[in-house]
Amino acid sequence: MDELNEFAQNNGFVGSFKTSAKTGKNINESMEFLIKAVIKKLEEMNSKGDYYKDRKTVSLDPDNHNKEADSKRKQGGGCC
Repeated sequence: MDELNEFAQNNGFVGSFKTSAKTGKNINESMEFLIKAVIKKLEEMNSKGDYYKDRKTVSLDPDNHNKEADSKRKQGGGCC
């Protein structure tokens, strides 16, 4: 195992790529890998129903945001 892969594994990263902006080496491959990893994680969270329950998650869905804000107002909590 090379040093980069070892570092990634020891620090909880999903993977690692040696890239070069100068030559373009592995730029597309690394971005494709990253996007697929993010999509996979979101799908896992959605399948568990954790996506909107996770307090560390920010919802970019305006409909969901409005529902949460209305619910907090009714409960007397929240800032808005």
